[in-house]
Amino acid sequence: MALTVGERDRRIESVRRKMREQSLAALIISGSTSRKGHFQYLTNYNIPIDYCYMLLPLDGDPTLFVFTPNQARIAPKRSWVSDARHSPDYGASIAARLRELGADGKKVGVVGMDVMSARTYQTIIEILPCANLVDAGEIVAEARTIKNAEEIDLIRESAVMADGACAAGRGAAHEGARDYEVFAEMDYFLKRHGVIEAFNLVTADTLPAFPYLPVSNVLKDGDAVLMEITPRYQGYYAQLTVGAVVGQPNPERLKMVQVAQDALEKGIEVLRPGTRASNVDASMRAVVEGAGYAMPQRAGHGVGLEVDEPPALIPSNQTLLQPGMTVVVHPSVVIPGKGGVFMGGTFLITPEGHEKLFRADLI
Repeated sequence: MALTVGERDRRIESVRRKMREQSLAALIISGSTSRKGHFQYLTNYNIPIDYCYMLLPLDGDPTLFVFTPNQARIAPKRSWVSDARHSPDYGASIAARLRELGADGKKVGVVGMDVMSARTYQTIIEILPCANLVDAGEIVAEARTIKNAEEIDLIRESAVMADGACAAGRGAAHEGARDYEVFAEMDYFLKRHGVIEAFNLVTADTLPAFPYLPVSNVLKDGDAVLMEITPRYQGYYAQLTVGAVVGQPNPERLKMVQVAQDALEKGIEVLRPGTRASNVDASMRAVVEGAGYAMPQRAGHGVGLEVDEPPALIPSNQTLLQPGMTVVVHPSVVIPGKGGVFMGGTFLITPEGHEKLFRADLI
């Protein structure tokens, strides 16, 4: 399963239409190992180390600038860009290419202005003092918000992987085991099934309210193990946040789990086109706070090429949900200073409402 050349052409043409509207002669797309959503959207290249940049002219072929000579050899085979160049100085390489294209004195958009290194930006400005670099991140951000059929298929597959990793993690969550073992089994399942990257967290405690990295805790009777599983399959993430109980369940946790389930049901009821992102949060928050608990975490967020992307399901976000959006919905039920419950998963907004992409039992 992979994105097609037709999808590449659709994305490039869509971006170029917006470039024409904004009178941009070229786009510089920035990416790093930790922030590569915009970059991967237009290159289909998974950055293995450091930064990478793509220069997309209004007309003609794009150029990829990579960190090592080996990347320059491999990138054309593993991306949509045939012209990949090793660059010991990204700013100088980008400036030289802009000059070759005759764009050195024109308006040039930067996608990922907050990702581009300060050194790269400063070098471009020093070499091309007449360059007019403007933030153009919204061009790609808007395009990424609504997923098409090819993207949705990959997110579905990622959700399947999360279900499998959940089963593996739960199988390792027994008295006497360490939280690292749960973490390792989740990761091993994903790696064995072709998932190179994942954002996984495991926390074990009596009332673990939020997932975090394991710290070699030994699981004991009555503990709950909170697992946040976010595999990245073929570039696309899906998220699943679930619990596992060691031995006898904590009665207080059982009450909180029921509140979390009730809150999630209320959130799902309004999960459909035309609902404001803030309303999803409000629906769940009313249940949690009405039961006497706090909900310090936001209700959820978008997911796709990055773990966390628009739309944020928060009280201030008036964005209308649309078909093709993929969102993570995860209520938190917390006693401040003591702990709580956190659970949720990935949903697709459909024309009729929504579709749950995970199959695992959240508790």
